[in-house]
Amino acid sequence: MTTVFDNLQTFLLNIFLVYFCFSIYFKFIESKMNKVTNEIIIALVTAVSIILCMTFPITIPSGYIVDFRQIPFIVGALYGGRRVAVFLLFILLSYRFYLNVLGFNEALIIYTLLFISLWYIIPTFNKTEKIKNKLFLAILASFLGLLSRITMVFLVLPNSSTTEYIEFFIFTLTIQSVGVLFFVFFSEKSRKDALLSKEIGKVEKLRTVSEIAASISHEVRNPLTVTKGFLQLLRDPKLTDQKKNEYIETALEALNKAESTITDYLTFAKPSIENVRILDLEQELTYIENFVEPYAAMNNVKIETNIEKDIFIAGEDEKIHQCLINVAKNGIESMPNGGKLQIDLSRFGSNAIITITDTGIGMDEEQLERLGSPFFTTKDIGTGLGTMVVYSIVKAMRGEINVESTLGKGTRFTIFLPLVQTNQFEAQI
Repeated sequence: MTTVFDNLQTFLLNIFLVYFCFSIYFKFIESKMNKVTNEIIIALVTAVSIILCMTFPITIPSGYIVDFRQIPFIVGALYGGRRVAVFLLFILLSYRFYLNVLGFNEALIIYTLLFISLWYIIPTFNKTEKIKNKLFLAILASFLGLLSRITMVFLVLPNSSTTEYIEFFIFTLTIQSVGVLFFVFFSEKSRKDALLSKEIGKVEKLRTVSEIAASISHEVRNPLTVTKGFLQLLRDPKLTDQKKNEYIETALEALNKAESTITDYLTFAKPSIENVRILDLEQELTYIENFVEPYAAMNNVKIETNIEKDIFIAGEDEKIHQCLINVAKNGIESMPNGGKLQIDLSRFGSNAIITITDTGIGMDEEQLERLGSPFFTTKDIGTGLGTMVVYSIVKAMRGEINVESTLGKGTRFTIFLPLVQTNQFEAQI
């Protein structure tokens, strides 16, 4: 019973060692290297697997010693190619000679025959696309390797019972075939998954680009169409000065909207912070409050502030204005029937904490998860670029955002930005 248990442990150890080596290669290494480098790495990985399998053999009840050196040898040769097969044959025979076990000449014949079989199977294996065909070729290589091994056993040990031969053959064929099938199947599946993931990534990029193009073209074309229309109306010689001024103001508003959309897009595409200087957040939030106050009054929204003094950060004032104005405007627009917008500023540890809370319609969990993703918006009319810009700017300033929301009660944006001491910042400059 102890022998069986020890053999089971050795068997599992062999399988784990081989699978670990190949899984590391196919999962993380193969797609990142060129062909020659891939061959070198798979040769080394397979050589290590062969040596480990030969170092920890299994003794079956009939007295034969079995190891799984043929599994990594076959898999490594099939995926590495003919040059790798030559290298693996050399490693296998050299280590076999180093172990100084009886029957080296027989091993030389066995693995030379297996190598010749693989030499002709490898090109077909590499050209085959279907997994089932590759599995068939792998099983064929495994069978030919075992056939040469069993034939040599018959020739070297002719006095052993036929029953022992058959049991040994069936046991070895079963274990080795299952092992080869296992590794080829999971290797091909890993390859397919990697290719699928790569293709999905390309499709996602193309979809995002198409959405950006459609959104930007729509948001820019509309105000440009308005501007074009009013410029054409200005040709009318009968227009009064009052009408001309109205048309010019409307055209300028449309152009400002187009400019704002382009600015949001550029900020999202390149959220780097330039012209960095010390910002007093008390002054910046006072500016934000004064800027959005008229818009809040139009929507029957009351703004309340609770701002702590002497809190400084390093950043670009235009970017922080753009970020906070977007959050404040979104909060105001989420309260169609009026409400309260609360702006708080405090410090916690090494961070400045800006909290903007509204009493609007709120968001559910699904909307919260999608917040900040490309072109997601909860408004009937909007591109979602504003919220994306907020996340991009905060990330560029090495900050974090936390959003809490409840349907029917409101939303709270909490922005964490790293504090800076004015004397430290001036010393760095």
